[in-house]
Amino acid sequence: MPARTIDAELFNARVPNGRRWLLWFLYKVLWRTVFGLVIGLRYVWAKAPHPDGPVIYIANHNSHLDAMSLMTIVPSHRIHLTHSVAAQDFFGRSRFRSWSMKHLVNAVLISRGKEERDEIDPIVLLDAMLRQGHSLILFPEGTRGVPGVMADFKRGVGHLASRHPDIPVIPVYLDGLYRTLPKGRTLIVPFGGTLVMGDPLSFPAETSIDAITEKARLAIETMEQDLLEENKIPSSDSP
Repeated sequence: MPARTIDAELFNARVPNGRRWLLWFLYKVLWRTVFGLVIGLRYVWAKAPHPDGPVIYIANHNSHLDAMSLMTIVPSHRIHLTHSVAAQDFFGRSRFRSWSMKHLVNAVLISRGKEERDEIDPIVLLDAMLRQGHSLILFPEGTRGVPGVMADFKRGVGHLASRHPDIPVIPVYLDGLYRTLPKGRTLIVPFGGTLVMGDPLSFPAETSIDAITEKARLAIETMEQDLLEENKIPSSDSP
């Protein structure tokens, strides 16, 4: 499918005002209140100012709440242009689930298996979105992993960042949301947690896909270690 067809049919930036207001209310009012006051999620903001344009957000992944928590940190004027990337084989199982992901989460569903990619390569699809000025939320581990264990990153973030050296990559580390909504559960329990937003990463045009992927993984691992050090309980013999 030609890239210009993808652009015109799927990612026209003129989103209806009704949907813009719905997404703003969901993530700047409803979910921000739920995460901050009900769940008790602590936000640790980046030192650098948030870029005013397309961004690739990347984060570790342990809970279905991860995408919603990341949408709450997106600037208000960019919410309708920011899309979580989710698996078609899981979230597209029913018409209702697919509709909810598209209209309430603002997600784009992609196929994870090569045998399912009859129409278009997901990288081409996501590349078209970035070229149209949209932002993406990626979970490079590819699926919800084991809490506390960082799985190897898929190379999708490397492919996209290498094609768009002008678009910053923002690493985010999420801790504790797996306790609030564990895998396989549907009931939210307010156990708190922390969202750490890192400073934007930039990659020169000549940076290899593997180098980008590794640097992205290292950035989130470093944030994880910094949070562990911050939360470490002093020994009883400390002064």
